[in-house]
Amino acid sequence: MRLLRSITEQKLSWLVRFLLGTSLLLIIGLSYSYHTINKQLLYFSEKVSHTQRVITALKETSSGLYEITFLTNSFLFLRDTTYINKSLAAIASFPEITYKLDTLVSDNAVQKRRIRMLHRNLEVFYTQSAVLLKPDVIALNPISFYASYTSLGNETTSIRKLISEMTDTETMLLQSRIQSKEIYSKQIFRYNWLILLVTVVFLSTAFVLLDRELVRNKMYRVDLENKIENLNRSNAELEQFAYVASHDMKEPLRKIRSFADRTLIKYGKDLPDDVNQMMIKIDNSSQRMQLLITDLLSFSRTVNTGTTPKSISLNIPFAEARANLSEIISESNAIIHCEPLPTVEVYPSQMVQLFQNLLANSIKYHKENQSPVIHIRYKLVSGEVIPNVQPAHRDIRFHKIEVIDNGIGFDKKFAEKIFVIFQRLHDRSKFEGTGIGLAICKRVVSNHNGYIFAESMEGKGASLHVYLPLESLLT
Repeated sequence: MRLLRSITEQKLSWLVRFLLGTSLLLIIGLSYSYHTINKQLLYFSEKVSHTQRVITALKETSSGLYEITFLTNSFLFLRDTTYINKSLAAIASFPEITYKLDTLVSDNAVQKRRIRMLHRNLEVFYTQSAVLLKPDVIALNPISFYASYTSLGNETTSIRKLISEMTDTETMLLQSRIQSKEIYSKQIFRYNWLILLVTVVFLSTAFVLLDRELVRNKMYRVDLENKIENLNRSNAELEQFAYVASHDMKEPLRKIRSFADRTLIKYGKDLPDDVNQMMIKIDNSSQRMQLLITDLLSFSRTVNTGTTPKSISLNIPFAEARANLSEIISESNAIIHCEPLPTVEVYPSQMVQLFQNLLANSIKYHKENQSPVIHIRYKLVSGEVIPNVQPAHRDIRFHKIEVIDNGIGFDKKFAEKIFVIFQRLHDRSKFEGTGIGLAICKRVVSNHNGYIFAESMEGKGASLHVYLPLESLLT
């Protein structure tokens, strides 16, 4: 059964990032608004407390005024001199109360104006009170007494009116500030729930998505294990076939070639020309068949590495491959330039096969009457530059090794065909080989979780690109 993803890993990653980013932006925005609202709540809470202190101070001022008036009137009507000292003591403590009020209303221009008027009235009030609080004030000057008494009453009325106006203003402010405080308190409550809701929605959504993908990954793991088992069985069958090809098929071919050679040697002069040519073709065909079996065995051995990967400098397998090809390099006068290669975790023997086949391919397809010139170049690249790269490899880095030659090249439409086993672009009579060399290269690169591509134009040489992961995926 083929499993289909409802959402790719990349889309899932972007979706989770989007949800996380959106949630973080919302939480940051809401937290900033929460902070602003909280500041306003604290501001209005302080203002409410401040207004309450002003109202308390106004009540204390009104009470102090009432006390002074009561004591003064008690002296005037009862003529008891003990009230004089009490009145004077109350008047002496009264400025402290009004000073407290000055400090509390310093931030309100209207109330400050009323305070100034209150102080002017209090100065008159203090003056008239001092006149009336003399023991013999009525006997000495009745007219002055009644004038002072009337003035004191008028000032008392004015002061009480001012205190009443200030109290009304502060009461209105208190109501307004209490209302604002309640509004911001409700907003704080709503924002608490809103932040909690955003957090719960994000965590729930992320959990559902990840849980669903975990379930799908479990199904994929089971499916992958089945495919690995089938692949291992297929590889085992291929190895068994290679064993049969290398032992059971080579022996009959060897006998065919041996009998053909003995027949030609013993009866060659007596055979008709057409029979002689047939025997020669039988020998040549047997030889090609033997070479094909040998190459097929070599290809099959790249399926199962059979060795442990090692971290080595690629200059070592390249030098070994070059030494193995020293004879054909000398015969063709090939010139090979190689940049320093990196240290990579690889299967060393397979790297020798890779470089040997790449070099042999470039030398084989050189132009007539022109020595082959081969350049080996190296650089680090990002996975996203590789054509048709797997999504999981886009974010990792790769070693890029280019093998560039000045040979005959090929039409770019055959760029993928040349890596298919037994595929040939040229006539066998012109170029020897079985068409397995580049297929082995592709198999070796695949064994190292890499990529190989070819670029070329007819008559303008070829360029083979090998990509190997920077971080080994073998162990």
